[in-house]
Amino acid sequence: MPLNRWDPTSALARMEQDMGNAAQHAHHASVSTATEGDDLVITVDGIDPSDVDVQVGGGRLTIKGQSGGSTSESHDAGGAHFSSSSSSSSSFSRSFSIPDGVEQSDVSTEPAGNGVKVRIRNAA
Repeated sequence: MPLNRWDPTSALARMEQDMGNAAQHAHHASVSTATEGDDLVITVDGIDPSDVDVQVGGGRLTIKGQSGGSTSESHDAGGAHFSSSSSSSSSFSRSFSIPDGVEQSDVSTEPAGNGVKVRIRNAA
C-alpha cells in the first residue's frame, strides 16, 4: 500500500461536509396554537407523528418527541478507501397549561403536514 501525504485542506473539507450533513439532520420543531370551534389545536411542525408522546396531568399538557437520523458515505481516492458516518438525535418537549377537567381521553393526535396536530376537545 502506497504511503499518502496527509493533506490538511482535504481533511478540513471532509470535516466541514460531515458537519453540514449533521446540521441538516438537526431537529427544528415549531409550535402554533389555534382554536377550531370549541377545540384547542396545537400543531408541532418538524416532528414525526409516530415519535410523539402526549400526556395530560396536573393541569398541564406535555408533548414529547424524539427524532434521529444517520448518514453513511464511502469513496475511493488515490488507492485508498475512505468512509464516514454521522448520526444525530434530538428530543423535543413542550408543556402547556390547560383548563381544569381536561382528561387524557379529551386529547387526540393526527399527522399534519410535516408534523403532528394535537387536538383538545372542548378546551377553547
